[in-house]
Amino acid sequence: MGQNLSAAAKLGWVDAVMASYNFRLMQEDKIQAGIDACHKAGVAVIAMKTLGIRTDHKIETEEDKKIVGRFLKRGFTAIQANIKAVLADERISSACVGVNNVAHLASNAAAAIDKTELSQADMATLNQYAQATCNGYCAGCADICNSALPSVPYISDIMRYLMYYNGYDDRNGARELFAQIPAKVINRLLSTDYSAAEARCPQNLPIAKLIAEAVTKLA
Repeated sequence: MGQNLSAAAKLGWVDAVMASYNFRLMQEDKIQAGIDACHKAGVAVIAMKTLGIRTDHKIETEEDKKIVGRFLKRGFTAIQANIKAVLADERISSACVGVNNVAHLASNAAAAIDKTELSQADMATLNQYAQATCNGYCAGCADICNSALPSVPYISDIMRYLMYYNGYDDRNGARELFAQIPAKVINRLLSTDYSAAEARCPQNLPIAKLIAEAVTKLA
């Protein structure tokens, strides 16, 4: 992502790019450098995947409870805080946030319209939360897991489909996407040793466990 953003800034014919950007990805130096380069070059950056939803989408740890409680006291949800964190960045032209129903749309719009700004303490809390829960979030760096397991070149895709199922509650869409993976790859998913990919994963994802969950829910 960071390399693509930096390259887009140098081409001279790119007007806008849509890139994954959220409170988790804000921590990555290469992405920050890429967005900064686009901003200086006059290339608009449209943020997507702005919510930073985890693949497992569980609210059960102390970190989860802490961040939810903090922002509820501030008058908005943790999801709305995630949107605010992205929109507060002046280098971001707009944010594309997926919605499944009118309630989601209303909540997202309220986050954008509300003038309450996140404090430095709020941003620090998001930063700490991102670090504490990184092993539940796939950053989409497919080149890393693909190079580790070239026989299963769909790991990051499957992580994304599982996130759609768990986090977006888009079960039919997730299953339809999973069904597009070649049958020969699906057939070897449960028999593959994912230790090499797990060793290289910068997010320390329990890939084998998540793949098994995806097969159960999406196949």
